[in-house]
Order: sequence, then C-alpha cells, then structure tokens
Amino acid sequence: MAPAGVPALPFDLVPDFIPVIGYADDAVIVAFALRSVTRSAGPAALDRHWPGSSEGLAAVRRLAGLPPAS
Repeated sequence: MAPAGVPALPFDLVPDFIPVIGYADDAVIVAFALRSVTRSAGPAALDRHWPGSSEGLAAVRRLAGLPPAS
C-alpha cells in the first residue's frame, strides 16, 4: 500500500486541469479502493480502527456499501 498522501497510480488518468472530470476520476478511484479495503477487512475492523467521528464512520460505511452500524 502506498504511504499516506502518495497516489496509488504514478500518473493521472484524466488531468486535473480538465474541469470536473479531472477530479472526478480521482474520487472514483478512491471510492473503489475504499470499498475494496473495507470489504476485505470487514465492518468490525473498520469500526474498531476508525479514528474519526461517528458521522464520518457512517459516511465511510455508506460509500463502501456497508450496512449502517447497529
């Protein structure tokens, strides 16, 4: 896994100077990576290691396609 702040790809699929689409491709890649990692680790691991607020955790669970925490 790449260190924090280092992109997973050494190049940008769509350059960021192109309005809207330039940043949208980055967001899609991050969402897919988040979904993959959270599904591999499991919801319990996400809940256990989440350092942020409960609202932030709920947002991440929604983005990852996980059910709300009970």
